[in-house]
Amino acid sequence: MARYGGHVLREQLTRRRATVPTDIPVRPGEVTREWLTAVLCVGFPGAAVQTYEVAEVSIGTSTRWRATVGYNDAGRDAALPTELFAKTTPRWTQRLLLGLADVLTGEPGFYRHLRPHLEIEAPYGYHGAADPSSGRSIVLTEDVTATRQATFCTPQTPISRAEMEDLLAAMAAWHGRYWDDPELAQHPFLHQTPRTFVGNLARFAQLRRRGRVGVQRARTVIPDPVVARYQDLYLALWRSLELTTEGPLTLLHGDPHIGNVYRTGAGRMGFADWQVVMRGSWAYDVAYTIVTGLSIDDRRGWERDLLGFYLGRLNAAGGTAPDFDDAWLAYRQQTLWPYFGWLLSTGRSAIQPKFQPASTNFGMLERTSNAILDLDALGAVRSAIRRER
Repeated sequence: MARYGGHVLREQLTRRRATVPTDIPVRPGEVTREWLTAVLCVGFPGAAVQTYEVAEVSIGTSTRWRATVGYNDAGRDAALPTELFAKTTPRWTQRLLLGLADVLTGEPGFYRHLRPHLEIEAPYGYHGAADPSSGRSIVLTEDVTATRQATFCTPQTPISRAEMEDLLAAMAAWHGRYWDDPELAQHPFLHQTPRTFVGNLARFAQLRRRGRVGVQRARTVIPDPVVARYQDLYLALWRSLELTTEGPLTLLHGDPHIGNVYRTGAGRMGFADWQVVMRGSWAYDVAYTIVTGLSIDDRRGWERDLLGFYLGRLNAAGGTAPDFDDAWLAYRQQTLWPYFGWLLSTGRSAIQPKFQPASTNFGMLERTSNAILDLDALGAVRSAIRRER
């Protein structure tokens, strides 16, 4: 905490501007033409950035800004990217959260090493860097709102069955591509599993305590039986996370809630925000997307068919899908973290950045808490414990 705070204070006093590729600008004012040329024109002799405009967009777990870039003739001939989206960490609270959660290097690693091998609807990445000692980080990606006329979703966005199938087909594609693949273990940025990631959050963000605060703040949207079983559900959460490390592991998005989903102008559905990539069970991603992405009634009506759809696509993409009954049990077991993750967002303390607006937090908690109740997530986890005995 002191180290990150010291770096932020020194940066505010010095205001150093970025000029070489190893620099990590975290504020729009730190960006220069020299730096943009150095990171965007690599491999294109003679290409250079001539103009750029940077505008801050929003502040949350990271600070986001957009940049429009103009090139010389060589850069234009090379069709270098002109519409960029950046995620950075200028604030102490952001560095504290992402640094202690150990996810600063995840997104740069994903865009550099994995995204080029995936045929999915997701932004392209152009540059990424992180300095764990200071907490400075930046990711430069395609601005899909400009290039693909994309709009991002919220819990209030209606999602059709076909659109959810589009998301699950993409998920099956990356799960299948990296199914039980030893390459994943070779990437340092993929050292985490859901169990270690949530464990980090629990230690420094006081998950159990802040979760209780979240329950009280969102009491009006959480069913009484779920409120009453808080302690039992919290204990079951840890067993459910242990289950994500069993069986074949694959690449996980790690945070595939509906707020990280966009709809393109052409009607395609895609995933952004790959900050929390990790290795683990397919069910972690699938449950998170379905229970946060659909209205309660639509989830109840479609989830079994959607799971069957995903399993078929997983087999086609190179994975080995479990039989439906085992998959249904795994899906039910993985509905606990989406609930507790949004309790943490809702019950955050003063030193934690504001992850999402209250309307998003409450919408997610209403959906995830009802899924826990409908699917008897507690009974699903306890069945795994009984099997072990």
